[in-house]
Parts: sequence; C-alpha cells; structure tokens
Amino acid sequence: MRELVADLGRRFRSRWSRRLQRANRGRLDMRRTIRRAMGHGGVPIELLQRRPRPGKSELVALVDLSYSTATAASFLLALLAPSTRFFRRVTLLAYVDALATISYEHGHVVPHEPLDVHARSDFGRVLTQLVTRPGLNLDRNTVVLVLGDARNNRRPPRADLLRAVREKVRALIWLNPEIRERWNSGDSVMAAYARHCGAVLSAHNLHTLLRALAELARRAM
Repeated sequence: MRELVADLGRRFRSRWSRRLQRANRGRLDMRRTIRRAMGHGGVPIELLQRRPRPGKSELVALVDLSYSTATAASFLLALLAPSTRFFRRVTLLAYVDALATISYEHGHVVPHEPLDVHARSDFGRVLTQLVTRPGLNLDRNTVVLVLGDARNNRRPPRADLLRAVREKVRALIWLNPEIRERWNSGDSVMAAYARHCGAVLSAHNLHTLLRALAELARRAM
C-alpha cells in the first residue's frame, strides 16, 4: 500500500503542477491587446495577458476514522500529506461522533484532540461542531473535502448545516468509500447530504480514488 500511495501521490502532484503552470501563464486580454495595437497602426505586436489572481485555495478535509472507513481514511490521508505545497493552508479534521484536529506523520494518524474511534458515528453532531468551531476558516477561498460513508446510526443527519457550509465555501466534495449500490441502504443517508455537495464521488478502489482526487484538483483551481 505504501508503494501505491507513493505512486498515486506523484501522479496527483504532477497533474496538479501542470494545472498550476497553465494558470500562472494567464489568458489573453483582448481589450488591452487591441488598445495597445492602436499605437502600431492596429497591428497587435505585443500580446497582453490577464494575470491570475494571487493566492491559493485552503483545504479543509473531514475524514471519517470509524471502523468501516478506517482503511480508506488512512489511504486518503497519505495522499493528502504532501499536498500542502498546493494550498495556502491544509486543515485535517478527523471524526466519528466528534471533530478532532489531526496530522498524518510517518504513516500514522496523530490526534491533537480527544478522539474516540470506537464511538458510534454521528455526522450531524460533527456538522454542529464544524460550523461553530473557532478559528476555522470557511469562505469562498476554501475547498471542503469529506471522506465518509454517511452512515449516521439513524441519528439526525443535520443536512441543513452541510448546506450552510456549502453556501460559504468555494467547493464541497464528498468521497464515499462504499460502492454506489450500498449508498442509502440501512442507516446510510447519503442522499440527504449529496444534494448539498458540488460533487459526490465513489472512492471504493484505487481507480475511483484517483479519479476523485483529479476532480478535487480541477475544482480547487
């Protein structure tokens, strides 16, 4: 798994770097180019470009560390660990029934707040903590990435709070490590959350995870 993570990480970084390079070149500014050409008899000797706005997006990742998604969570965190160079700031938050700041160090999740991985999942409570969390930046320059199976033990899903988050941020993307056929079965409330996400992507194997991360790269630009 470590070899696969390293390979996917290289491919992800390479794809994202190419997007950044294209963005940094800017686009042709026709109005300024034509105005400048008027001083040369209408011949566009110099092509002027619109420069991209400075700065990078911020990434807030909410990762479900409950038993059913633990393997997928570890894999995703390994891929996100080197992503700091592509964002202004990366905030990693783990959850089961409550939020906790974490880091991913030497292949291991390191909680910086109390985190009970054996608790019963409660994403509704997690969302309540998210929208009231002090110091957490959620604005139009923020990309929110959620990894979870949306299984909430039949507790209130509080999808209204996810809608409030979506209205604040640049993009909200949900990765579900279950196959689509299992979504909305049993205690899964994926449909309640999906309507408030910019994209809901299956990430149940390496192929779908890589495709989902490519979608994250596209939307973060």
